[in-house]
Amino acid sequence: MSRRRDKQVIGLALGSGSARGWSHIGVIRELEKRGICPDIICGTSVGSIVAAAYASNQLDDLEAWVKTLEWKDIVGFMDLNFGGGGGLFKGKKLFDYMRERFGEFNIENLDKKFGAIATDVDTGLEVWLRKGKLLSAVRASISLPAIFTPVFRDGKWLVDGGLVNPIPVSLCRAMGAEYTIAVDLNSDLLDATPSPRELEQKSLEEKEASEKEMEENSEGKGEPSFWTATKERITSGFWGSEIKESLDKEKDDRPSMIEIISKSVNIMQIRISRSRMAGDPPDVLITPKLGYMGLMEFHRAKEAIDEGRASVERIDSML
Repeated sequence: MSRRRDKQVIGLALGSGSARGWSHIGVIRELEKRGICPDIICGTSVGSIVAAAYASNQLDDLEAWVKTLEWKDIVGFMDLNFGGGGGLFKGKKLFDYMRERFGEFNIENLDKKFGAIATDVDTGLEVWLRKGKLLSAVRASISLPAIFTPVFRDGKWLVDGGLVNPIPVSLCRAMGAEYTIAVDLNSDLLDATPSPRELEQKSLEEKEASEKEMEENSEGKGEPSFWTATKERITSGFWGSEIKESLDKEKDDRPSMIEIISKSVNIMQIRISRSRMAGDPPDVLITPKLGYMGLMEFHRAKEAIDEGRASVERIDSML
């Protein structure tokens, strides 16, 4: 039996989590399957991408697109920033493509109430984006420090909203939600311990991938791995030698620069999420288990979407 009263205004808060964010699509699909259609949808970082697609009635198009993504597509969207400006990638190439494929909308004209979270990098204040161009709001919300350049909007330099509010429960409530469902993508990042079966499977996959890459390279016609190709792009600039030294730590016990950035942001967001939800808990919390998925593994969309569906099934009795 559902705990939700029929006439309550439902808010859905989609949290940050980089490539794990495609699981939000599966979450929405399973909620709708159960007759739960949010009236208000808010997102932080990657959550804002899925929230924007849902609010603009383009979730089908987004799902179809992300399921076609391969590692080479992800690398292709990485427009390196050689002119300074606070991030490795400009993000222009990706958002030009999204604008061409999905179109541009004003937030005020959407069928559902939409909000995104960003952070004012000068003051550290939380910024709620509820007006203006939709893709501009999303671009600001996903501006992960040191990865994407910040966005100048409404007189402020904005970066990733996950720095201050990784799961936007408070924004949902401020916009009128009476019953709030939240999705936490980071719950298992620090606590998860892989099972022996998972470790065995991972070892087997790594061995097969290594053998395949060696075979392809020996034939002179294979494609490089995702991170190999990424490193080649990143290290091609005038600052390449310094970054290459950091990225080439694969045979070193020390974590690479990208790993440090990723794990540091994860730790920060986990701690902030736990603190904020302790004081302002959602009515229902959904927690996809994707802690093993890498920061930029956006090409694993089907896997993430399937886990999003499974995470709703696990808490079905609470909805």
